Amino acid sequence: MPTIICFGKNYQDHMHELGDKPVDQPVIFLKPTGILKTCKNWSETLNLYLPQEETHFECELVFKLKLGGYQLTKTQARDALDSFTIGLDMTKRNLQKQLKEAGHPWTIGKVFPDAAVIGPWIKIDNLESCLSQPFSFTLNNTVRQNSVGEKMLFSPIDLVVLASRYFPLSEDDILFTGTPSGVGKVTSGDKGVLQVGEDTYSVYW
Repeated sequence: MPTIICFGKNYQDHMHELGDKPVDQPVIFLKPTGILKTCKNWSETLNLYLPQEETHFECELVFKLKLGGYQLTKTQARDALDSFTIGLDMTKRNLQKQLKEAGHPWTIGKVFPDAAVIGPWIKIDNLESCLSQPFSFTLNNTVRQNSVGEKMLFSPIDLVVLASRYFPLSEDDILFTGTPSGVGKVTSGDKGVLQVGEDTYSVYW
């Protein structure tokens, strides 16, 4: 069974907007695959569950592994990367804030139906080319997030190496690599568009 591995604090501008301090390494947290919502084909629309609590979108580049392993080298980590796409890490923001302030795990602020959303997979031919492609999230016809993977503080290779330092990774594990600035609240009736390169799909709450 694959694992959804998420990394926080990987874009400087997002840490700045949340008032977080600089970090030496990103935060790692996990989500169960039971909450994953997948768009099978580009240009389609997904209907997403919306919790009663205030819920924020976080648009991210997402990677899938074709190889697992424990304590991987950078070369092994690069070879393990198979495909990428664009996705959403959904967050109950006020609940997450309360948990952080209390020194508790974020889990219940990050795990609920449709809290992890991904688009169709794109095979990686060249990682550098993938990271240079712009990605964005548009909410109700207004662009809210717009960045490139090159702005990550820790590259996907670094993230694979880091996670594998603590626990074995498996084939088909999914990595959410962090979000840039611009995160915000969604409400019932909102429509979002996720785009990476020329490819898009839509979500609706």
